[in-house]
Amino acid sequence: MSTTFTVRFDLPKITGNPYDYEVNDIQVVFQGPGSATRSVPAYFDGGKSWEAKLTVASGVWRATKVTQNGKDQTPKALNTRSVPVKGQLIRRKGLGFVYDDGSLYYPIGHNVAWRSGGLSVPEAFAKMGKVGENWSRVWMCHWGGCNLDWDMKDQSFNPSVINTWDQIVGAAEQAGIAFQLVLQHHGPYSSTVNTNWPENPWNAKSGGFLKSPEEFFTHPEALKRTKRKLRYTVARWGYSPSILAWELFNEVEWTDGARKTPKAVEAWHKEMVAFLRAHDVHQHLLTTSSHLEGGDLYAAVDYLQPHAYPPDLAVTALAVKPTEKPVFYGEIGPSGDLNGDEGSHLKAGLWASLFSESSGAAQYWAWDNIDRRNLYGLFAPATQLAKAMALSTLKPTVCTVSTPDGGVAASGPGQGWGATKRTEFPIRPDGQIEGIGEMPSFLQGNGHREMFPRAEFPVTLSAAGTFTVLVQNAAKAGGSLAILVDGKLVTEKRYPAAARDSQVNQSVEIRLTAGAHRVVLENRGADWITIGRINVSPVGASVQALAKSDSTRAALWLRRTASGPHPGGGTVRLQGLRPGSYRLSWLSTSTGTPIQETTVSADKNGALTITLPAFVGDIAGMVKSS
Repeated sequence: MSTTFTVRFDLPKITGNPYDYEVNDIQVVFQGPGSATRSVPAYFDGGKSWEAKLTVASGVWRATKVTQNGKDQTPKALNTRSVPVKGQLIRRKGLGFVYDDGSLYYPIGHNVAWRSGGLSVPEAFAKMGKVGENWSRVWMCHWGGCNLDWDMKDQSFNPSVINTWDQIVGAAEQAGIAFQLVLQHHGPYSSTVNTNWPENPWNAKSGGFLKSPEEFFTHPEALKRTKRKLRYTVARWGYSPSILAWELFNEVEWTDGARKTPKAVEAWHKEMVAFLRAHDVHQHLLTTSSHLEGGDLYAAVDYLQPHAYPPDLAVTALAVKPTEKPVFYGEIGPSGDLNGDEGSHLKAGLWASLFSESSGAAQYWAWDNIDRRNLYGLFAPATQLAKAMALSTLKPTVCTVSTPDGGVAASGPGQGWGATKRTEFPIRPDGQIEGIGEMPSFLQGNGHREMFPRAEFPVTLSAAGTFTVLVQNAAKAGGSLAILVDGKLVTEKRYPAAARDSQVNQSVEIRLTAGAHRVVLENRGADWITIGRINVSPVGASVQALAKSDSTRAALWLRRTASGPHPGGGTVRLQGLRPGSYRLSWLSTSTGTPIQETTVSADKNGALTITLPAFVGDIAGMVKSS
């Protein structure tokens, strides 16, 4: 719990644009314990009224002075009121996040970027809070009635837009949601991807001042207006602990500027980061969203925000690794036709991300599908485990699974469109496919063969089995899937040219004899096809396990790879625990309901061997010292 100190006052003699801080820089000086002072930017609130807000974790503060452009003002009344506000401001610590009091913050939730259909952002936040979600992401977009840049009159911000943000911030506080406020998105400044450039009011053809989208990053008037928006945003909503971070751009890599003048885009980010840090007395975190090969794009921000839409969310969620800054997926979602199976994709990506090296969960994008299918309940067990085990303090650990029945090496590519130098993906005896997180789902034909010419899978089967490939889509120019085994063509499926890109959704299966083989996938057609999934059987155990641990605790996620429920039996073995007795609790990943508890022991070498319970689909476990 924090306290917000607010002062409201009238300045009747203000002239010029009250929303322009260069004309009317109104500051309020607050005095606190030990004669400490903070100068807080005020914001215009209509008529002759101004407000300033300061949020602190402790102490009593009161407004003592108002200045305009550095000169003292004498408002009629300067009464400070205090209101408790839920939550605390969030800071970066190492490769993770903490609240102001030092307790852990682990972001887990999903996007609610704008009002969709009958679902408003505040309504979504209320539903999310009930299942323990604590993160979201909302855009300043014009179609959601949230863009301060878009619908202006005489350089004044629209009161309706301001009111919408007041409601969003208030709802986030009530629900316990900390969200990234996305200040810009790529559409208004892209002529090719999700373009809103033709209707952008800053476009010269619409009566504005920008001759091209990339000028947004360098034009003096654009820079001035953008800073004006940032300053007002910080002054009005920066008080709230529910602002996790100011996100400068959504997917800036799709703007014309990133494509044509990338250095200017990097410089813009550094300039806006410096501006926000100078004006935000609460010092919220800063981020931007882009691919991770953005040059100096991330140099000045606090954490990284890639997005991904691969066939296999679990593989991709496990692939991202922190470097010198925290990183987690700000958007993730499956590519291809879901066939009504959104819930299993959401669950797989969410739970895999909990056991990855990421600084937070992989945050699902399609909030409208979550609401329409009422999938909020899938988050409750994940938030329950993350809190109970303080997951951000545990490290991924190797675990070995053994089951009486054989398993399936089942995975999809971890990337979408893209190039890769890696073409070999060995299938290990434990059923893991090495490097699959780096594999593009687009298998290229003659058009761009240099990007991804083939995929090779060395594998050894203990018994005769199958190798199955799911082809999801084919380019309108046509493509093919050729499967070679040990250098010989076994089958080739051709997808002829069509009027448009086509959905295929065809499983192509070949038989393999026992022993060592090299299976190669090639596209000998004109253009790309997309690979959705690869299944190889029998390989490894029928249960895959992910684990995190320290010397006294461990968390597990078990997932069935073979068809049907796991009947029980087999073991999972963990290393690195202190010798001794532990309490093992199994819980449902669908409901969070405890399933069973038992006592297990780590031997003198710190190895813990756990007998696998019976379960359907997947199950989670918690190991704590008893």
